[in-house]
Amino acid sequence: MAIRRLEEAVIRKIAAGEVVDRPGSVAKELLENALDAGAGRIAVEIEAGGIRLLRVADDGKGMGPDEVRLAIERHTTSKLTTEEDLRHIRTLGFRGEALAAICAVARVGIVSRAAGTDEGHELHVEGGVVTTDRPAARGVGTTVEVQDLFWNVPARRQFLDSPPAEARRLLSNVRRIVLAHPAVAFDVRSEGRNALDVPGASEPLTRIGQVYGREFAARLVPVQLEEPGFQLRAWFGPPELARPTRVDQHLFLSGRPVRPGVLALGIAQSYGRYLPRGQHAAFFLYLDVDPELVDVNVHPRKEEVRFRSDRAVMDLLRRAALRALGGQAITVGAMPEGPAAWPPAAPLRFAVGRDLLPTTEPILPAARAWRVVGQIQASYILVENRDGLEIVDQHAAHERVLFERNRDSTDLPAQEFLVPVQLEVPFDRAEALQRAIPTLRTLGVHLEAFGERAFLLRGWPAPLADRQSRLGFHEPISAVAERLLEGEPPLVELWREVACAAAIRAGEALSHEEQEVLIAEWKATRDPARCPHGRPVTVRLPWDDLARKLGR
Repeated sequence: MAIRRLEEAVIRKIAAGEVVDRPGSVAKELLENALDAGAGRIAVEIEAGGIRLLRVADDGKGMGPDEVRLAIERHTTSKLTTEEDLRHIRTLGFRGEALAAICAVARVGIVSRAAGTDEGHELHVEGGVVTTDRPAARGVGTTVEVQDLFWNVPARRQFLDSPPAEARRLLSNVRRIVLAHPAVAFDVRSEGRNALDVPGASEPLTRIGQVYGREFAARLVPVQLEEPGFQLRAWFGPPELARPTRVDQHLFLSGRPVRPGVLALGIAQSYGRYLPRGQHAAFFLYLDVDPELVDVNVHPRKEEVRFRSDRAVMDLLRRAALRALGGQAITVGAMPEGPAAWPPAAPLRFAVGRDLLPTTEPILPAARAWRVVGQIQASYILVENRDGLEIVDQHAAHERVLFERNRDSTDLPAQEFLVPVQLEVPFDRAEALQRAIPTLRTLGVHLEAFGERAFLLRGWPAPLADRQSRLGFHEPISAVAERLLEGEPPLVELWREVACAAAIRAGEALSHEEQEVLIAEWKATRDPARCPHGRPVTVRLPWDDLARKLGR
């Protein structure tokens, strides 16, 4: 087949595939353009997850008619002029290809008015072809409206997820940008509902509180470090604010949200001794870097960067994490305090047999093939049997017990609270939780929307309510919300997050009777080898191996 030059329309669609893969990436590019234009307030509106409509309006410096026409062409930008400029990039965008890529695969309307001019200009583009070019009324700034994403690329359209799933991804992208730019006000609406409306903030911690809630922000540990070429302002969550996923690990590089990736390895190692397996530290890292020390032009969507010395950055972040951990009292296994309406938990006496494990007839030693030797490190239970010694993780074992109980129930009874508990979550998680309220009700979780990001918790699964009230409800609700961000999970996966939150913690001392009841219930489960998250529950040491190690 002969080599031929591709048509411009084909070139545009191929290029669009590198920059635009779903509504969330479109939102990211448009928000970056608004921020580079010096916007002080940005409004975002989405419909059908951003597939049908995504509108971004800002009060930045705007564009004149000629600039609007030029902006939709490939490789046109106001941010670079020479090759040397690539070494000193301080803007979020710089390639001049995002808007052209979006115009190639959607119906796009642009209305902009430059500062110092009397009227704005309007441009409409369909599949890269201009259909409207005329003056228009607007205040200073720019509005970009993207409709029917991938209308002319059916193969790409069919690979999009459902509108609710795309909305979750898009709002997660917006959340990262909102956090990265605390001085800018944001107004975000999804499906006609107000998802977020926050004024500009004077510092990052205030913005974190606007997104995550003031109570969460108040518990973060601040750290500041400065070295030649680097200035770090960071806020770390203490170990008791750990998350089941890495969704709350943020790195903002001179205002650019990037994936922490291997740069956060030192943080994970620093927190490792304080967190159970499967839990991850929450942190917010605002790192200003000399442009000479970093290359941001290494990823099509600018989500990754390359430092001149990755090791130096890793070491900086590791030292910051160690400073955070050394700057506050750490209690291994400690949990956040519950709502003030609940009495404080008695840490060593939670009555396993009465609260969470059913009352059963005691199992006599003669009737079973195992014996509880005792508890070590207030975290593990030693069990002797005919074949050897078992070291059982009490938290993982209790997770398995609670998970299997009621896992197949379709409508769990709830214990209603006399006084509802108010909870706050970030706005993208609030959107996911609101959609899942009917589903959660079948699990016995009675949740009611109470504003943009707040909820009233009015009931909890009856078998777990007493203990969970002493531990606090924020952790399980956050875990459920994070799971919902990933998609629409089966009911059993949501039950896993709810049930496991009430499990015995590492660091909780148990009476011998409580240890006996826990081990008996764990051994009676269908899958005692692993906890519901897939981690091993026990380590076995056969008697033969023990004898061999001791030279017998």
